[in-house]
Amino acid sequence: MQKLITIPLDDDNDDDMKVQEHLTDELEEGWKVVQMIPVGTGVGTNDDESGGYVAGWIAVLLEKV
Repeated sequence: MQKLITIPLDDDNDDDMKVQEHLTDELEEGWKVVQMIPVGTGVGTNDDESGGYVAGWIAVLLEKV
């Protein structure tokens, strides 16, 4: 059995940049990572105080036998 999940990455929140935390439940349930690829990114600007802004997504293909 396979499933595909996407993980948002957002530099406004350091916890969102930790991919392992997003996969903890799946890995504990016996899912294995088959493939991980970036599927989109965005770069922009917020206001003058915060500077640049980076966001993106990672697609993760999981498999369970």
